[in-house]
Amino acid sequence: MKLIPLTLGAALIALPLTANARPDAPTGRVAVVVSIATPPGVSDAYLKGEFDKAAPRYQAIPGLIRKYFTIEPKRFGGIYYWSSKAAAQAWFSDAWVARAKATYGSDPVVTYFEVPLAIDGAKP
Repeated sequence: MKLIPLTLGAALIALPLTANARPDAPTGRVAVVVSIATPPGVSDAYLKGEFDKAAPRYQAIPGLIRKYFTIEPKRFGGIYYWSSKAAAQAWFSDAWVARAKATYGSDPVVTYFEVPLAIDGAKP
């Protein structure tokens, strides 16, 4: 495997360039990380059950390539991989933010990241 060093700030990172790399992937894809404060009294087990119920709805969203449901101490949310920023913005509209705030009692934190390259890792 060939390693190509890249400088990022003061750190030196070596990224493997493998057959799984997708330099021909369409441009414009984005990742979005969403984090919401977990309401008082809501357990991780409850969240996991709600994630299971919500999965079919997310499978039908236009432009959504992949979604990971996430739980961290006192927060929950997701990591989304979208075909375009426009598709992501259509989902995370002002109405979505208002619904999330009304449902969970706090503003969601929604962060967008450009994805210039996506790779598939080694299979387990």
